Amino acid sequence: MSSSGTDTNAPGTAPSSAPPVIQRQQRGRGALIAVVAVVVVIILIVGLGYAAGWFKTSSSGGKGTTGCTLPSAGSLKGEGSTLVAPLMDQWGTSYWTGSIVTYDSAGSSSGVSAITDKVVDFGASDYPLTTAQLAAVPGLVTLPEAAGGVVPIYNLPGLTLNFNGSVLAQMFDGQITNWNNTALQALNPTAKLPSATIVPVYRTGGSGTTFIFTSFLSAENPYWNSTYGKNPAWPTGLPGTSASGNGGEATTVGTTPDALGYVDLNYALNSASGVGIGLVENPTGHFIRASVANTEEALTATVQTLPSGSQSWYNVSFLNAPGNTTYPITSLTYLLVYQNLSAAYSSYTLNNAENLVDFLHWAITTGQTWSGDLYYAPLPASVVANSNTTINSMTFNGAAVPTCVPSGGGAPT
Repeated sequence: MSSSGTDTNAPGTAPSSAPPVIQRQQRGRGALIAVVAVVVVIILIVGLGYAAGWFKTSSSGGKGTTGCTLPSAGSLKGEGSTLVAPLMDQWGTSYWTGSIVTYDSAGSSSGVSAITDKVVDFGASDYPLTTAQLAAVPGLVTLPEAAGGVVPIYNLPGLTLNFNGSVLAQMFDGQITNWNNTALQALNPTAKLPSATIVPVYRTGGSGTTFIFTSFLSAENPYWNSTYGKNPAWPTGLPGTSASGNGGEATTVGTTPDALGYVDLNYALNSASGVGIGLVENPTGHFIRASVANTEEALTATVQTLPSGSQSWYNVSFLNAPGNTTYPITSLTYLLVYQNLSAAYSSYTLNNAENLVDFLHWAITTGQTWSGDLYYAPLPASVVANSNTTINSMTFNGAAVPTCVPSGGGAPT
């Protein structure tokens, strides 16, 4: 939970001594050398000063903001989605105001439970709540924070495979049991598929990645849709083995011969086990390997009216976006926060509220700078505007929370 603290980012004091005075006794090469030497010394002093923090801006305001005053440094705690954890960890490291942001990637269901129980400042979930679920938690609002692609992964060294949603559903529900099944072979006519038994790997507990993946399977396979549907919890009774979190899923698939699983693109690309990443057929019949560019394209190609923060986002979908090159399993991921902070948290002060609101604004604007490097798609302008409207609606003691969004934080270099 949040707690106020003192500003730990105050600047140091720059040296007070004046630079040496240049005595111009004569013109010529010697004088030029002296000037160059002094300039070099000054550059070194300035460089060392920046490294030591002499010229950094205080987190209490002034340079580095839009002319407003940042609140005193505090601490913010979040919990939830493993899909967004790499980006969230980057934000915690890069948010420069002096406030400390910590994040526990325990899974989307844990994030929903933690914010419902009011033991964190924000929850993170890859599955939005239904209207009924929101009604059970009065005052909770939803705002998109990031977007990414979920990819099928497998342990068949040396093979690059094509999949479609219908075949994937049959491989995970046990209707297709072997890798050389004719339906999969038809999608990969030149591949030498082994006769080995498929080992499906699925996520334990409530998982936003599972919700995204089962939503795609439901859209592509009528039997899966009518029998299992889209759900953050993997259907019981299906074959395979379980794993915890996106990281655990990637590791289990990478160390289990003939395994098949599903993870966020970041975890697939960074798997130490070198899992295969499947290409997935999109609505135009093209097999697409997920990337930042084609997941971002899926977001911008989908035209829909977005709900407000207080409404349910359950039916918002960017799956199967139109276009020849869009990646078909693309989705938003969400932050869950309370609109009336003084009513939600008896321990909150205005300073706590300002810290949270400032961080949220920063995350959906400057924070998006890191998305591409971590294989997430930056939020489209329309989604950013929607989230900003939701954040601006947050109140403390009946009034809007003063906002001072840091203008820095550092772009990746």
